[in-house]
Amino acid sequence: MAEIKSSFKTSFPSQHVKQKRRKARVKTNLEGFYFLNKKPTSIPCNIIDLGTGGLTIQSGTVLYIGDLITVHFTLDHIPLKVTGKVGRVTGKNVVVQFDELPSHELNTIQNYIHKVFYSDGKNGGEA
Repeated sequence: MAEIKSSFKTSFPSQHVKQKRRKARVKTNLEGFYFLNKKPTSIPCNIIDLGTGGLTIQSGTVLYIGDLITVHFTLDHIPLKVTGKVGRVTGKNVVVQFDELPSHELNTIQNYIHKVFYSDGKNGGEA
């Protein structure tokens, strides 16, 4: 039988992979809308993941890194309005990094994340 060769020496120490994010995020499927750079026209979007440090949206419009946007959406029947800056654009996904979140929005998002992580699994992980 052929011997399996490894590109690492057997003495190579195994290390745990360090997570890049400092704050938890959960996958979502929420509808919302945003305002770009404080313009009066709202643009529809879908929020595909959410955390206390930011969110990822999908929209039919082009956004650029550094754009300031205010996203409006409802989470657990609570209307939220969060402001942030576009940090990354990958295909149709736009990652928005939050500015300082007001305590109401921060608590609502944290409670939602907690509910998703500790749900009983009956509804597929969605809170």
